[in-house]
Amino acid sequence: MSDQPLLRSLKEGAAFQGFLLAQEAAYKVSAKGSEYLELKLSDASGDLKAFLWDVRAIEGDMDAVQPDAFLWVKGAVTSYNGRLQMKLDKVRFAADVEVGDFSRFFPVSARPVPDMLAELDALIASVEDPWIRRLLEALFVVDTDLRAAFAQAPAAKSMHHVFLGGLLEHTLSVAAMADRACGHYRALNRDLVQAGVLLHDVGKTAELSYQRSFGYTDAGNLLGHIALETDWINRAVGKIPGFPEDLRLQILHIVLSHHGRLEFGSPVLPKTPEALLVHYLDDLDGKLEVMFRAAQDESDSGSWSPYHRALDRMIYRRRWPKVDPVEK
Repeated sequence: MSDQPLLRSLKEGAAFQGFLLAQEAAYKVSAKGSEYLELKLSDASGDLKAFLWDVRAIEGDMDAVQPDAFLWVKGAVTSYNGRLQMKLDKVRFAADVEVGDFSRFFPVSARPVPDMLAELDALIASVEDPWIRRLLEALFVVDTDLRAAFAQAPAAKSMHHVFLGGLLEHTLSVAAMADRACGHYRALNRDLVQAGVLLHDVGKTAELSYQRSFGYTDAGNLLGHIALETDWINRAVGKIPGFPEDLRLQILHIVLSHHGRLEFGSPVLPKTPEALLVHYLDDLDGKLEVMFRAAQDESDSGSWSPYHRALDRMIYRRRWPKVDPVEK
């Protein structure tokens, strides 16, 4: 595994053999009636669609070739409609012990987790409202299991910050923008805004599964992260004697309304300035991360990205260079 190339580095025509993680795996039938295998294979650098057109080339148990399985594959990189993919010659299931270091297969935040946790702690310590600070400490400091999960979870299954540590990175990014906005709009309650920012996606630690490929847990599919975190907040508040009821309602309102629209999963629309701000900053950070990722995608060299269903558009990838202040 140590000497195999990363998927991100592969160019059209390159040969490949080695271990990859199957995010998706499905046996399908072609228009001519022959069975083939369609895969989405990944490592820490990204993923590629892959096709094995003759399933007789599968070595060993065909049923073991399924999502979340490690596979040993041999093939070559081809291009279809301007997108790279892999044409496979051989596929077989690979046991975990054979694969070795799992970290090579999962994208991770470019920011070191200890640094981000230190930033989280400093942010909580900066909250002046004692009720809000106690609530945040109960969830993000005292609850060590939740803290560990918050540091590891991705922010989403497929749209934005889809890497280990992505949830924490996204949350801190929104928090930084929120501080700037609160400095501009002086009428905002900065402590209330930051509580909403830190809590708005914390339920994703239980909504998403991220031990292998990124997906949804049973609780995530049945309840969703907003319902999960609402329950956690209520439980934490219940353990703080005298916690103000109006404050509980306002914090919950930010969490419940942060998707911004009823059809996007929020049971209520943002009805306070703090809730409106958290919604828009959350939305902005997620969408900008998608655009930055599209601009940096090296799987093809075109000026336009493929159509992004989540954004309902293609992304123009040619960036006008920033002027170096020294050159002015």
